[in-house]
Amino acid sequence: MLLINCASILKNVLAVSITTGLFLLQNRSVTQQQRGAANGISMSAMSLFKAIGPAAGGSLFSWAQKRQNAFLFPGEQMVFFILNIIEVLGLLLTFKPFLALPDDNIS
Repeated sequence: MLLINCASILKNVLAVSITTGLFLLQNRSVTQQQRGAANGISMSAMSLFKAIGPAAGGSLFSWAQKRQNAFLFPGEQMVFFILNIIEVLGLLLTFKPFLALPDDNIS
């Protein structure tokens, strides 16, 4: 039971850290005058994906259940493989070629 509690606490700490980090990246990528619009767009997108996410996840899990005897990534392995691909893409988008930074010479 202690292990489950520790894992739950770690999951919650990481979730809060990820959200905070994304807000910091977002606020660094726009100028001061555009922050309100950027925050509004990001909150709208986050709400949209929170609405779509459970249905998409359920469909993915249902599709993966039909692949129990597949040679490559059977069943639940496919679900976690796709989730890891999405996480890696999100991580890659935080690095230099993709990270948008405002121009310093714009006043």
